[in-house]
Amino acid sequence: MPDREEGRVIEDELLGRTLDGLPSAIFTLDSNGVIIYANAPAGDLVPSLTIGTELRPALEQMTHIEKVDRLLIRREVATFAGVHNGPELHWVVWEEPHLDGGMLLTVWETDWSEVMNERRAAFMMAASHELKGPLTTIQGFAEILNLDHSNLTPEQVEAARIVELTARHLTVLVNDVSDLSKNSFGELRLDLADTDLSAVVESVITATRPKVEERGQTLVCEIEDELPIVSADQSRATQMVLNLVNNTSVHNPEGTAIKVSARVEGEHIAITVEDDGDGLPFEEPEESLRSFRRGENAVTGDRTGSGIGLTVTKRLIQLHRGWIDVSSEPGEGARFTLRFPVDRETALTPDEPGPA
Repeated sequence: MPDREEGRVIEDELLGRTLDGLPSAIFTLDSNGVIIYANAPAGDLVPSLTIGTELRPALEQMTHIEKVDRLLIRREVATFAGVHNGPELHWVVWEEPHLDGGMLLTVWETDWSEVMNERRAAFMMAASHELKGPLTTIQGFAEILNLDHSNLTPEQVEAARIVELTARHLTVLVNDVSDLSKNSFGELRLDLADTDLSAVVESVITATRPKVEERGQTLVCEIEDELPIVSADQSRATQMVLNLVNNTSVHNPEGTAIKVSARVEGEHIAITVEDDGDGLPFEEPEESLRSFRRGENAVTGDRTGSGIGLTVTKRLIQLHRGWIDVSSEPGEGARFTLRFPVDRETALTPDEPGPA
């Protein structure tokens, strides 16, 4: 009978042969993200990832930062090639308690090719472009009609108003579907630059106040003095705040008070949109962030809900290495808070995973 030490050696050898015989690459990383083990297939699938390699810088040489964040921060499956012009690979990491803060990384070949992915992306871009053109034309002519109602009957005035609102809604919907599709393949990107989030909030307030007041609601804004400049995509930050204000307004009745605030909270800038309206029509407020989830009253107001605007907002704030909080009580309104990291470069640890 082999003694305990011999038995452990035999077990280790069997485990090693088993791991080397798998079709997937398996890596073990220490708490600093440095590779300390790689099985035999790893050398074929990802030859640049060897023992002693720091994972994040190596991955950023293979693909864009947003995909690396998706993998290492969000712990989601990412898809990209391990070598130039190589096959597409799926990547996933997870933590193991016995590794003292280390991680396991598994990589395997996908069941689609780069050509298929490029065709999908080309189709989405073409479809989005072809839809936006006619919608812009329809919206433009509707706006012209709504500038002067003197030659229109009351029925035509109402028809022109509905056409313009519907065209605006469809434009938002096309953009949301395009963003959600890009995100599903890890292709949603950011154009990062030094950004003044107080200016972002003020621009949204200026743009949305007329419509909010037209609905018989109030909109107030409180911005903390001298918010720090952050690294963010200004247009995407504007899109997120705009989504929250519009969503709050169109899904609440006349008389609702809406408040937008921006302040520093710890290591983040918190932008909150809250109201005293009906509250979210879900048992769990986080349900509002899931794709295609709409409340019973989603068709009220002047914009029907697509059920994806808040999901896109959630994905965009995650790309900024932040997150979104939501709380609500029936009849007591709702509160959404976007949290942007003040220092994006240090915001590299996983946040609490929200709803998918």
